[in-house]
Amino acid sequence: MTTEFAGVIEIEPPLTRPEIAYVRRLGDGGRPESMPWAASRDGTLLRARGHAAVATALASLRLLVGSMESPSRFRGTVAAYDPEARELVAFSVANGRVTVRTLRKPRATIARANVIDLAAHRRGISSAIG
Repeated sequence: MTTEFAGVIEIEPPLTRPEIAYVRRLGDGGRPESMPWAASRDGTLLRARGHAAVATALASLRLLVGSMESPSRFRGTVAAYDPEARELVAFSVANGRVTVRTLRKPRATIARANVIDLAAHRRGISSAIG
């Protein structure tokens, strides 16, 4: 997976040392794809790391925010772009809630025939030639 993330979640007041350790244990317990969030050293920011799937990143962010004391201290928006699915989404955290919004959906490919029906365009083609 090659999902790219941009942005941070701010935490005010910062995470305590035990909370930072908890976030690190969750991240170290598995692959970065399973817990793509890492707390800063001072506990004031939460950043996405690795290249997790959008659904995994959303579920793990909801787990983190919901398992912390006073989840209303998390605020921010992180954009996630999945080049394989060609989809851009935004995760927003405010007042203890994590929401997701699709910013750009993949474009539908329309199969078009590269054949011109001359019978349907006969009058226009005849006047152009003659």
